[in-house]
Amino acid sequence: MQHIKHIIFCLIIFSNTCFGKEFDELFVVYDPIDNPSKIEKSINNAFNTMIYRLSGTSSPSNIWKIINAGNSRKDFIKSYSIKNIDSKSYLEVNFDKNLLISKFNNLSIPVIGKSRPVILFLINIDSGLSDPYFLTFSESKSSLDPSIQNYLKQYASSRGIFLELPQLDLLDKNEFDNYGKLINMHQYISDKHNYDELIKINISKTGIETWSVNGDIELEISNKKLNNFFMDQFIELTNVKVNELLQMSLINTEEVNLVNVSIQNIVTFEDYKKSKEVIEGMVTIKDLNINKFDKNIISYQLSIFGDINSFTKELTSNNFFQVKGISVENLSIDLSYIK
Repeated sequence: MQHIKHIIFCLIIFSNTCFGKEFDELFVVYDPIDNPSKIEKSINNAFNTMIYRLSGTSSPSNIWKIINAGNSRKDFIKSYSIKNIDSKSYLEVNFDKNLLISKFNNLSIPVIGKSRPVILFLINIDSGLSDPYFLTFSESKSSLDPSIQNYLKQYASSRGIFLELPQLDLLDKNEFDNYGKLINMHQYISDKHNYDELIKINISKTGIETWSVNGDIELEISNKKLNNFFMDQFIELTNVKVNELLQMSLINTEEVNLVNVSIQNIVTFEDYKKSKEVIEGMVTIKDLNINKFDKNIISYQLSIFGDINSFTKELTSNNFFQVKGISVENLSIDLSYIK
């Protein structure tokens, strides 16, 4: 009977339709800065972004809840420095994970772990002047393309979520050229990607001065108004989808459980150090104690925020561990460290 319960629980977790990827720099924020004298402003912006990411909401209410509790924004910063990325200056701000989560816990603010949803956007554009194409991050063919690309990159960073355009290689393009009329290109592309939510949008020119948009956005628009009006609708749609997905991932920090975790394949001291570092970096971890270390297997008792499902979701989103077994009755998980 216990074996059956164990199997049922594993099926519940691994049949979950959520995909999720690890947002590995969750507690590092890069804020554009054009003048060193504006560091204070960039620190404030970075702190706001950090709270939006960790809480899953873009509402400023949580920011003011933390500030009104007598905290300075700088209290939560471990370090900051100016970095040059692609010939642009950014203030890189590293935040204290444990201090932030402790404050969220004290103020009863739910958090979201490093496992973050993925939204894939299939945007097909047909100007009527050249072959239709799916928008990617690698190239721009119209004035609308950079607006969409830049928005997705900026919003993905600020909310701590993956907003992705398809990655198409030469083989894919050859398939479209040779068999475009015989295959469902949307299906072909979506099958090659992992995602939690798929958004399909077709943008086509239907007249000298008119465009038609259909799919997850439906509208008819003049040529002059296309870029601005479309971006307004696109931003609204994206914001709704992001909020819905992040709300499904909230972790209640007021709920704390003890979980026994064993990790196989710990052969060297570096294996131990790296695996422990990955575990400690998880949002769901409150505290960690070593139970024993024997024959390349290390056993921990972990104090976690939320339930074992939230912890397992964060575990499976990174590339360092493979889940070998789970017992909900015993609150235990068996892992293998992947080198």
